[in-house]
Amino acid sequence: MNYTTNPPYRSLLVLCGLLMFFQSALGQSTSKQKSGIQGKLQLDSIWNPVVYLSHIPTLNDMYTMSNGMIISEAPMDSLGNFSFATQYFSEEDQLYRIHVSKRNSPAASLIIGGKEENHIFLIGNKNVSITIENVPGNPPFYPVAISGYEPSKEIREIDHIYSYVDSTHFGGSSMKGEFVTQAIYEKLRYVADTSSHSLVSLYALQKSKFESNYPLNKSYYEAYLKKWRRENSTYFKAFKTQLPRDNSNYYTYIIIGLGFFILGFVLNHFLKRKRKKQANPLHKLSVQERKILEEIKQGRSNKEISEAFNIGLSTVKSHVSNIYTKLNIKSRKEAMDF
Repeated sequence: MNYTTNPPYRSLLVLCGLLMFFQSALGQSTSKQKSGIQGKLQLDSIWNPVVYLSHIPTLNDMYTMSNGMIISEAPMDSLGNFSFATQYFSEEDQLYRIHVSKRNSPAASLIIGGKEENHIFLIGNKNVSITIENVPGNPPFYPVAISGYEPSKEIREIDHIYSYVDSTHFGGSSMKGEFVTQAIYEKLRYVADTSSHSLVSLYALQKSKFESNYPLNKSYYEAYLKKWRRENSTYFKAFKTQLPRDNSNYYTYIIIGLGFFILGFVLNHFLKRKRKKQANPLHKLSVQERKILEEIKQGRSNKEISEAFNIGLSTVKSHVSNIYTKLNIKSRKEAMDF
């Protein structure tokens, strides 16, 4: 019998196919929804069978350690398996560190550099699934394979590039070693420039010793900041504060500010003198009125003033009246005491 042409059997085959499809789709959906950081580390007896997870708030904190930075710990089973839940992670990608410690050492301890380096960095969020596995018979994370979330794999590759810096200090001349080191830093800046993931890009740039390169390559960093101008994460905010300031503009601002200060001082002095001058009532008197006031202060009468200045008595009286009005006084005695 031909089962493919018989209608009942053909319908049954179609139904079985649909069931298999939905089971496969359901399985894929379930696997996609599963999130967390898990792995398998096979360690020597010198290491504690506990894995620690820390959150790194800025790239400046990558190599700082305290108990307060540890957000979770996971004991390993007899086969070295461990896992961390990630549902309490942020929706946005952030930097995390996984480390182990040696026996009789504090949990919050880092070994930086060398094959016994006891930590690795990961990029993750609440929805990622990351798997870590080392090679038996080797140090904890040298070497180690990361699978799952692509940005975490990328920063592990950046760490691999950076690891060659240590090897430049062994063998060969110091000049050759410096040349190779600078070539490695240039490679890291290329990775930073071409990466489409902001935190991966910044991670590579952080490893490239950008502080010493900035004065020599300002145009690169100007273009870099322009490319990521819309990034407002704590990582980019901290990075921007690390960039050296342009001293030429700084000194220009100082000179301009000093110029405005001097101008303000001179202007204030001029206005103060003008106000002081305007506040003195004697400035309201004419030259002739001032002369007559001086004669009054000497105790001379209107007739004596008339004869001294060879002017009419009525003119003297008019001047005296003006003096009283301008100085806001009412008698000859007040004029003498003014």
